Amino acid sequence: MRLNGKVALIAGAGGRQGTAVALVFAREGARVVLAGLDDGEVKALAARINEPGGEAVAEGLDLSTPEGAKRAVELARSAFGRVDILYNNSGGYLDGLLHETAEADWDRVMTQNVRSHYLTARFAIPLMLGAGGGSIINVGAARAARQGGNAAYAASKGAVIAMTQNMARAYRDNNIRVNCICPTNIGSSPDQFAAPLPPTTLVRDGTPEDVAYLALYLASDEAAWVTGVAFVVDGGAEVLS
Repeated sequence: MRLNGKVALIAGAGGRQGTAVALVFAREGARVVLAGLDDGEVKALAARINEPGGEAVAEGLDLSTPEGAKRAVELARSAFGRVDILYNNSGGYLDGLLHETAEADWDRVMTQNVRSHYLTARFAIPLMLGAGGGSIINVGAARAARQGGNAAYAASKGAVIAMTQNMARAYRDNNIRVNCICPTNIGSSPDQFAAPLPPTTLVRDGTPEDVAYLALYLASDEAAWVTGVAFVVDGGAEVLS
Protein backbone atom coordinates (compact mmCIF):
# COMPACT_ATOMS: atom_id res chain seq x y z
CA MET A 1 0.00 0.00 0.00
CA ARG A 2 2.64 2.48 -1.14
CA LEU A 3 0.07 5.22 -1.82
CA ASN A 4 -2.15 4.63 1.18
CA GLY A 5 -3.98 7.80 2.17
CA LYS A 6 -3.07 9.69 -1.01
CA VAL A 7 -5.43 11.11 -3.63
CA ALA A 8 -4.34 10.77 -7.25
CA LEU A 9 -5.84 12.67 -10.17
CA ILE A 10 -5.29 10.74 -13.42
CA ALA A 11 -5.64 13.36 -16.13
CA GLY A 12 -6.12 11.50 -19.38
CA ALA A 13 -7.44 8.30 -17.81
CA GLY A 14 -8.37 5.34 -19.96
CA GLY A 15 -6.61 3.87 -22.97
CA ARG A 16 -3.46 1.89 -22.27
CA GLN A 17 -1.25 3.87 -19.88
CA GLY A 18 -4.18 5.78 -18.40
CA THR A 19 -5.79 2.48 -17.42
CA ALA A 20 -2.68 0.75 -16.08
CA VAL A 21 -1.63 3.74 -13.95
CA ALA A 22 -5.11 4.08 -12.45
CA LEU A 23 -5.26 0.38 -11.57
CA VAL A 24 -1.77 0.29 -10.05
CA PHE A 25 -2.33 3.46 -8.03
CA ALA A 26 -5.66 2.16 -6.70
CA ARG A 27 -4.16 -1.23 -5.88
CA GLU A 28 -1.49 0.56 -3.85
CA GLY A 29 -4.07 2.35 -1.73
CA ALA A 30 -4.67 5.64 -3.55
CA ARG A 31 -8.12 7.10 -3.94
CA VAL A 32 -8.24 7.95 -7.63
CA VAL A 33 -9.99 10.57 -9.70
CA LEU A 34 -10.30 9.66 -13.37
CA ALA A 35 -10.72 12.38 -15.97
CA GLY A 36 -10.64 11.75 -19.71
CA LEU A 37 -12.48 12.49 -22.92
CA ASP A 38 -14.52 9.26 -22.98
CA ASP A 39 -17.07 9.49 -20.17
CA GLY A 40 -18.20 5.88 -20.56
CA GLU A 41 -14.65 4.54 -20.52
CA VAL A 42 -13.51 6.40 -17.40
CA LYS A 43 -16.68 5.55 -15.50
CA ALA A 44 -16.35 1.87 -16.41
CA LEU A 45 -12.75 1.98 -15.17
CA ALA A 46 -13.90 3.58 -11.92
CA ALA A 47 -16.48 0.82 -11.49
CA ARG A 48 -13.75 -1.83 -11.89
CA ILE A 49 -11.68 -0.12 -9.20
CA ASN A 50 -14.62 0.27 -6.85
CA GLU A 51 -15.88 -3.31 -7.23
CA PRO A 52 -13.13 -4.98 -5.14
CA GLY A 53 -13.17 -2.19 -2.55
CA GLY A 54 -11.14 0.61 -4.12
CA GLU A 55 -12.20 4.24 -4.19
CA ALA A 56 -12.59 5.99 -7.52
CA VAL A 57 -14.68 8.71 -9.09
CA ALA A 58 -14.74 9.60 -12.76
CA GLU A 59 -16.04 12.11 -15.27
CA GLY A 60 -15.60 12.64 -18.99
CA LEU A 61 -13.85 15.99 -19.46
CA ASP A 62 -11.82 17.88 -22.05
CA LEU A 63 -8.72 18.77 -20.05
CA SER A 64 -7.39 21.08 -22.75
CA THR A 65 -10.05 23.61 -21.71
CA PRO A 66 -9.88 25.59 -18.47
CA GLU A 67 -13.43 24.50 -17.66
CA GLY A 68 -12.56 20.81 -18.01
CA ALA A 69 -9.29 21.01 -16.10
CA LYS A 70 -10.84 23.03 -13.30
CA ARG A 71 -13.74 20.59 -13.05
CA ALA A 72 -11.34 17.63 -12.76
CA VAL A 73 -9.58 19.22 -9.80
CA GLU A 74 -12.89 20.21 -8.24
CA LEU A 75 -14.08 16.62 -8.59
CA ALA A 76 -11.04 15.50 -6.58
CA ARG A 77 -11.57 18.20 -3.96
CA SER A 78 -15.27 17.51 -3.53
CA ALA A 79 -14.86 13.71 -3.43
CA PHE A 80 -11.69 13.38 -1.37
CA GLY A 81 -10.70 16.84 -0.15
CA ARG A 82 -7.26 17.06 -1.73
CA VAL A 83 -4.88 16.21 -4.58
CA ASP A 84 -1.56 14.63 -3.62
CA ILE A 85 -0.62 13.21 -7.03
CA LEU A 86 -1.29 14.56 -10.50
CA TYR A 87 -0.56 12.19 -13.36
CA ASN A 88 -0.69 14.24 -16.57
CA ASN A 89 -1.35 11.73 -19.34
CA SER A 90 -3.43 13.77 -21.80
CA GLY A 91 -2.02 13.94 -25.30
CA GLY A 92 -2.19 13.07 -28.95
CA TYR A 93 0.09 11.98 -31.80
CA LEU A 94 0.81 13.37 -35.24
CA ASP A 95 3.08 12.21 -38.04
CA GLY A 96 3.99 13.61 -41.45
CA LEU A 97 6.39 16.27 -42.68
CA LEU A 98 6.47 19.81 -41.32
CA HIS A 99 5.71 21.50 -44.65
CA GLU A 100 2.62 19.32 -44.99
CA THR A 101 1.33 20.13 -41.49
CA ALA A 102 -1.75 22.33 -41.39
CA GLU A 103 -1.86 25.08 -38.80
CA ALA A 104 -4.95 23.50 -37.25
CA ASP A 105 -3.12 20.20 -36.76
CA TRP A 106 -0.10 21.95 -35.23
CA ASP A 107 -2.37 23.84 -32.82
CA ARG A 108 -4.33 20.70 -31.95
CA VAL A 109 -1.23 18.74 -30.94
CA MET A 110 0.14 21.65 -28.91
CA THR A 111 -3.22 21.96 -27.18
CA GLN A 112 -3.51 18.27 -26.41
CA ASN A 113 0.09 17.75 -25.31
CA VAL A 114 1.10 20.99 -23.61
CA ARG A 115 -1.93 23.13 -22.80
CA SER A 116 -3.73 20.25 -21.03
CA HIS A 117 -0.69 19.63 -18.79
CA TYR A 118 -0.46 23.32 -17.98
CA LEU A 119 -4.14 23.66 -17.14
CA THR A 120 -4.47 20.63 -14.88
CA ALA A 121 -1.30 21.63 -13.02
CA ARG A 122 -2.51 25.22 -12.76
CA PHE A 123 -5.63 24.17 -10.90
CA ALA A 124 -4.12 21.28 -8.91
CA ILE A 125 -1.08 23.11 -7.54
CA PRO A 126 -3.04 25.39 -5.17
CA LEU A 127 -4.43 22.29 -3.44
CA MET A 128 -0.93 20.85 -3.16
CA LEU A 129 0.36 24.13 -1.75
CA GLY A 130 -2.36 24.05 0.87
CA ALA A 131 -1.51 20.46 1.79
CA GLY A 132 2.22 21.07 2.09
CA GLY A 133 3.39 19.27 -1.05
CA GLY A 134 2.65 16.73 -3.73
CA SER A 135 3.92 14.89 -6.79
CA ILE A 136 3.25 15.87 -10.40
CA ILE A 137 4.14 13.37 -13.13
CA ASN A 138 4.00 14.64 -16.70
CA VAL A 139 4.11 12.31 -19.69
CA GLY A 140 6.57 13.32 -22.40
CA ALA A 141 8.17 11.08 -25.00
CA ALA A 142 11.54 9.39 -25.41
CA ARG A 143 13.90 10.58 -28.13
CA ALA A 144 12.95 7.72 -30.44
CA ALA A 145 9.27 8.67 -30.20
CA ARG A 146 9.99 12.36 -30.73
CA GLN A 147 12.11 11.64 -33.80
CA GLY A 148 9.49 9.28 -35.20
CA GLY A 149 6.63 11.75 -34.96
CA ASN A 150 5.82 15.00 -36.66
CA ALA A 151 7.75 18.18 -35.77
CA ALA A 152 4.70 19.44 -33.89
CA TYR A 153 4.62 16.27 -31.81
CA ALA A 154 8.37 16.51 -31.12
CA ALA A 155 8.08 20.19 -30.18
CA SER A 156 5.14 19.56 -27.86
CA LYS A 157 6.82 16.67 -26.03
CA GLY A 158 10.05 18.64 -25.77
CA ALA A 159 8.01 21.44 -24.25
CA VAL A 160 6.62 19.04 -21.64
CA ILE A 161 10.15 18.09 -20.57
CA ALA A 162 11.21 21.75 -20.34
CA MET A 163 8.04 22.64 -18.44
CA THR A 164 8.69 19.79 -16.01
CA GLN A 165 12.17 21.05 -15.22
CA ASN A 166 10.98 24.62 -14.77
CA MET A 167 8.13 23.55 -12.47
CA ALA A 168 10.47 21.38 -10.41
CA ARG A 169 12.69 24.40 -9.78
CA ALA A 170 9.81 26.77 -9.11
CA TYR A 171 8.02 24.57 -6.57
CA ARG A 172 10.96 22.88 -4.85
CA ASP A 173 10.63 25.08 -1.76
CA ASN A 174 6.95 24.10 -1.58
CA ASN A 175 7.75 20.39 -1.45
CA ILE A 176 6.07 19.73 -4.79
CA ARG A 177 8.05 17.23 -6.84
CA VAL A 178 7.68 17.39 -10.62
CA ASN A 179 9.03 14.65 -12.87
CA CYS A 180 8.44 13.42 -16.41
CA ILE A 181 8.09 9.94 -17.87
CA CYS A 182 9.26 9.65 -21.49
CA PRO A 183 8.17 6.37 -23.09
CA THR A 184 8.34 4.96 -26.58
CA ASN A 185 7.01 1.90 -28.37
CA ILE A 186 4.41 1.04 -25.74
CA GLY A 187 2.11 -1.74 -26.90
CA SER A 188 -0.90 -3.35 -25.28
CA SER A 189 -1.02 -4.96 -21.87
CA PRO A 190 -1.25 -8.77 -21.70
CA ASP A 191 -4.24 -8.21 -19.38
CA GLN A 192 -5.61 -4.69 -19.53
CA PHE A 193 -7.49 -4.78 -16.24
CA ALA A 194 -4.98 -6.77 -14.20
CA ALA A 195 -1.92 -4.51 -14.62
CA PRO A 196 0.59 -7.34 -14.15
CA LEU A 197 4.28 -6.79 -13.50
CA PRO A 198 6.14 -6.24 -16.79
CA PRO A 199 8.13 -9.11 -18.36
CA THR A 200 11.69 -9.28 -17.08
CA THR A 201 13.23 -9.24 -20.55
CA LEU A 202 14.55 -6.15 -22.32
CA VAL A 203 14.30 -7.22 -25.97
CA ARG A 204 10.58 -6.69 -26.45
CA ASP A 205 7.98 -3.98 -26.93
CA GLY A 206 7.02 -1.91 -23.92
CA THR A 207 3.80 -2.42 -21.99
CA PRO A 208 1.62 0.12 -20.16
CA GLU A 209 2.81 -1.48 -16.93
CA ASP A 210 6.41 -0.46 -17.69
CA VAL A 211 5.16 3.11 -17.39
CA ALA A 212 2.73 2.48 -14.53
CA TYR A 213 5.23 1.00 -12.11
CA LEU A 214 7.68 3.84 -12.69
CA ALA A 215 4.82 6.26 -12.08
CA LEU A 216 4.07 4.40 -8.85
CA TYR A 217 7.61 4.98 -7.63
CA LEU A 218 7.52 8.68 -8.54
CA ALA A 219 4.14 9.12 -6.85
CA SER A 220 5.25 7.39 -3.65
CA ASP A 221 7.25 8.73 -0.72
CA GLU A 222 10.09 6.46 -1.85
CA ALA A 223 10.89 9.17 -4.42
CA ALA A 224 10.86 11.94 -1.80
CA TRP A 225 14.17 13.42 -3.04
CA VAL A 226 13.57 12.99 -6.77
CA THR A 227 12.43 15.99 -8.80
CA GLY A 228 13.08 17.62 -12.16
CA VAL A 229 14.03 14.37 -13.89
CA ALA A 230 12.89 13.04 -17.29
CA PHE A 231 12.86 9.25 -17.02
CA VAL A 232 13.23 7.44 -20.34
CA VAL A 233 11.24 4.19 -20.68
CA ASP A 234 12.37 2.69 -23.97
CA GLY A 235 14.07 -0.64 -23.27
CA GLY A 236 17.45 0.87 -24.16
CA ALA A 237 16.48 2.19 -27.59
CA GLU A 238 18.22 5.49 -26.98
CA VAL A 239 21.57 3.98 -26.07
CA LEU A 240 21.36 1.62 -29.06
CA SER A 241 20.72 4.40 -31.58
